[in-house]
Amino acid sequence: MKTIIISLGVLLCSFFNVSAQKNKDLNFDNLYFFAQVGAIDDYSVFIQGGAYLQYEKHYFRLSAADGMDGESEAQKRFHQSHDNCECRVDVRSIRTFNMEYGRVYKFFRRQQIGFSSGLSVVTKTDPDVVFNQNRKPWEDEKFKKRVTVGLPYEIRYSLMFSRRIGIGCSYYGNLNARKNFNAMSAGLAVGLY
Repeated sequence: MKTIIISLGVLLCSFFNVSAQKNKDLNFDNLYFFAQVGAIDDYSVFIQGGAYLQYEKHYFRLSAADGMDGESEAQKRFHQSHDNCECRVDVRSIRTFNMEYGRVYKFFRRQQIGFSSGLSVVTKTDPDVVFNQNRKPWEDEKFKKRVTVGLPYEIRYSLMFSRRIGIGCSYYGNLNARKNFNAMSAGLAVGLY
């Protein structure tokens, strides 16, 4: 088993070495689709995804980011008792739709670091405390949604295997009137061309 693993490692290293020698100046200009998961302040799960167009040292990005908690125990019990209920379950969350412009700096041939900022629409969903304190046992919890404009910012590191695929991690944040937050995530980017 060790021999097989070592043989595969040697073959992969030689493949990357040969392909690196063929392409002296690698070009990563492309339209990429990406998906990332990670951790966020004060919420259980962070997911972000979208598309970005990279050209030379610039990129324009459209993305959606979502930080949320799962269903509460009361919500789970309520929806289990209503078997045929196909209702949507609200949870405490913060969601953004982002439009960003950024700069990319390439180093060590296949690695990139990018900095971006722009504008976002932020939707924050919180429990309606007044209603939930006085609700009847058969009533589901209610939530309030508030919308505002925010300033997203991101620092992104990418390791590009080729022009079509790469992995990366990012530090993402958003400054807004409802709740400023920061998140870290890792994921995959796939190029269209």
